Amino acid sequence: MKPPRWLTVTLVALLVLSYPAVMHVLLTSGQWPVSTLLMGLAPLAALPLALLAAGRIAWGMAMLVALIAASGFGWNTMLRSQEWIYLMQNVSMQGLLAWGFGHTLLPGHEPLISQIARRVHGDDYSPAIATYTLRATWAWAMFSLSMALMSVLLFAIAPLAVWSFFVNFVAFILLGLMFVLEYAVRRYCLRGEPHVPFFKSISLYWENGNRAKGKS
Repeated sequence: MKPPRWLTVTLVALLVLSYPAVMHVLLTSGQWPVSTLLMGLAPLAALPLALLAAGRIAWGMAMLVALIAASGFGWNTMLRSQEWIYLMQNVSMQGLLAWGFGHTLLPGHEPLISQIARRVHGDDYSPAIATYTLRATWAWAMFSLSMALMSVLLFAIAPLAVWSFFVNFVAFILLGLMFVLEYAVRRYCLRGEPHVPFFKSISLYWENGNRAKGKS
């Protein structure tokens, strides 16, 4: 018997929300070095596993083998320098987000948020939406890059507890504020355009994507 969807969503949300708090306690206390290191390495394994799930077998296996080899040969070194693992984890995540948005701003590419909006709005996709989503893609790319640079800066000049508090708490608050600000700006700039609620936009994104695949 499958658990109710609301229960699954709740458990996943609690897991995601509790992870930063657990990381902050482990990293700043220094009392459980092995647990701290394993928790820090776990997210780094997510990328190769995601590549394997997406069918990128060669890249996924190469990254997974490299991670296992580095963990095996450098275990003692990593135990003594766990904060560097967490820095790499944080900067890698923010850097991937910045690249994900930023590389679609290069000539010959369609901005990432424009791609999403085109699939969500379908025939209602307009030049006004295209202009806004271009600027929104720039905003999210710069936000992610700023978070990565701020993480490196605080790691270099501030105590470990301050850096950990920033990446595990303040960064998520800023991310939430960014979503709220972007939503408010979007509603103002596109006030004459059809508004698609969040959950409906998700369903439309997949429906229109599957419809496009069916035509190809």
